[in-house]
Amino acid sequence: MSSFEYASPRSVEEALGILSSRPEAQPLAGGQKLLLGRNRNRPKGMVLVDLGHIPSLREIHTQDGSLRIGAMATLNEIAGSDLVGKYLPTLSEATGTIGDAQLRNRATLGGNLAEGDPEYDLPALLLALNARIEIEGARGRREVAADDLFREQGSGARTGNELITSVMIPIPPAQPGTAYVRFKHPARLTAVCGVAAALTVERGRVVAARIAITGATNHPTRLEKVEKALLSESANGQQNAFETPALDDSIGFRGDAFASAEYRLHLARILTGRAIRQALGQTST
Repeated sequence: MSSFEYASPRSVEEALGILSSRPEAQPLAGGQKLLLGRNRNRPKGMVLVDLGHIPSLREIHTQDGSLRIGAMATLNEIAGSDLVGKYLPTLSEATGTIGDAQLRNRATLGGNLAEGDPEYDLPALLLALNARIEIEGARGRREVAADDLFREQGSGARTGNELITSVMIPIPPAQPGTAYVRFKHPARLTAVCGVAAALTVERGRVVAARIAITGATNHPTRLEKVEKALLSESANGQQNAFETPALDDSIGFRGDAFASAEYRLHLARILTGRAIRQALGQTST
């Protein structure tokens, strides 16, 4: 095992100072990939900057009409939060079933986003919920829309010596219908394909739709064709449109040793229809 240094800052400013002054420094969030997957490939003199002792990064509270979730909140903390359960029940339910209990106790929201793994569950949910990601660096604080978060495989929101500090999710004035469904990899427990949907229905018609997919493509993405098709349909008596969503391979499905691109497209069609029906079932039509 290669040697490394360890730093335990007590504030975001202190953490950013270490990251800026030490090119070999790496932020440590949940640590699943940093400590395990890269154990044999750490650069000489690596500095692990543990973010787990910065209180502000674990807070969950309401702010300016949004629910603010700190980047170091673990999946179990998100799942068990009364505020998340009240305002974003689908997020609460989904985070409570990601991976296994040990992973949920360690994995964090910020680490999940910064890693940019195409099979992670949370990015699709954040896309569907129209989230904004707060990032801090030497130049100050900025926000990135979830739609702009992932643009290619393996890329996340953090660049250079920046840190993801929180996620802001708008609290809707009227509770939309939301759902997240997935097919899990039997060994890794990540999403072979996962689909999140958030729908608003007025007078029997879908007036707003955000649907996102993860696992099946190189990066989480909105299913814009499906969204547009839903906006032209009645929520009552038009189940055929929801059984066979407007989904094709134009968004670029990925294949690997476990599942081919064709199989993931097949899964995506089934799960998209399922997510839409579940979301509609929560709305008042």
